[in-house]
Amino acid sequence: MFSLPSIKIGKILGFNIEINYTWFIIFLVILFQFTHILNAEISSFPISVLTGLITTLLFFSSLLFHELCHSYIARLNNLPIKKITLFIFGGVAEMAKEPATPAIEFKMAIAGPLSSFFLSAFFYGVFVLASFLNLGLVITVPSYYLALINLSLAIFNLLPGFPLDGGRLFRATLWFFLKDIKPATKVASLVGQGFAYLLIFVGFVSVIQGLVGGIWFILIGWFLNQAAQGSYQQVVLQRALSGIKVSEIMTKDILTIEPSITLDEMVNNYFLKHRFGRFPVVEGDNFLGVITIHDIKEVSREKWFTTNVGEVLQSSKKSFTISPDNDAIHALMQMAQEEIGHLLVINEKDKLVGLVTRTDIIRLIKVKTELGM
Repeated sequence: MFSLPSIKIGKILGFNIEINYTWFIIFLVILFQFTHILNAEISSFPISVLTGLITTLLFFSSLLFHELCHSYIARLNNLPIKKITLFIFGGVAEMAKEPATPAIEFKMAIAGPLSSFFLSAFFYGVFVLASFLNLGLVITVPSYYLALINLSLAIFNLLPGFPLDGGRLFRATLWFFLKDIKPATKVASLVGQGFAYLLIFVGFVSVIQGLVGGIWFILIGWFLNQAAQGSYQQVVLQRALSGIKVSEIMTKDILTIEPSITLDEMVNNYFLKHRFGRFPVVEGDNFLGVITIHDIKEVSREKWFTTNVGEVLQSSKKSFTISPDNDAIHALMQMAQEEIGHLLVINEKDKLVGLVTRTDIIRLIKVKTELGM
């Protein structure tokens, strides 16, 4: 989803937590805003900076709590969550697949806004108690704004802009009545895109009127529009590839090499002749790994005649291989994540049994889509 990489910071409740590099931009912006607001109230810059930092961390902790609630409900309903990522527009729990039923979708979606309403009530309670006990502005001001922000977050997420929580609740309702996730997603996606264009329009009007904050409306609208389109495309892909195993579409007759051949033979008889960037290496029935052009470039040319493939062979990454029993959609997502065009198919006995390519899967999708399947 994100063009920039992310940093893994740990696990919470078994979920991998990552911070996208774009998150640091919004973190500094929010920190500056909180510090500015607090300095006007507290009138002490060092205390305002420290309080602003704590408030900013609590704000992003609220976003993380929101996504953790989504993820926990998903896990209770056997829906795997690959990771939770904080980025410039907030947070997102990355699902490996779509919910199996509208009831699961509804429960997952409502968990987010309910968590934000809960946090809003909690921080407002802190504000009221701190005011009653006269604990000072360093507690009352942050707690008040955190209560207000979480309330706004809950209300915003309930808007029917798919894939916001409200949009997912809308899709779950449509799905329940239509009995089919594909048309439900299409309608929800169109409504989501309409909401996104509305945000973009409001943003442009705000910018024309001199309000710099309108830029955020434009960016959020653009992001929601992309996410809405992507969500529908993912459902179309899953429908087209439903029930299709890697073993059904893989190429079984693939070119392999022995570890005993020299690098000179490898270059002249394989890389130059067949023009592939990597080749699987097998010995008998055993898959040993993959040899690439980069591996050979690491060896000086004068040693190519005396060095064999087995001496420079690197073990193939697990992320570059897949089981024949895996779903085709899983293979496509794995290739997209690793930014490669094919996967080696390895069975439970570590034997190379085939090769599946992105082209194979896309060709199947095209045929099934044209046939309306």
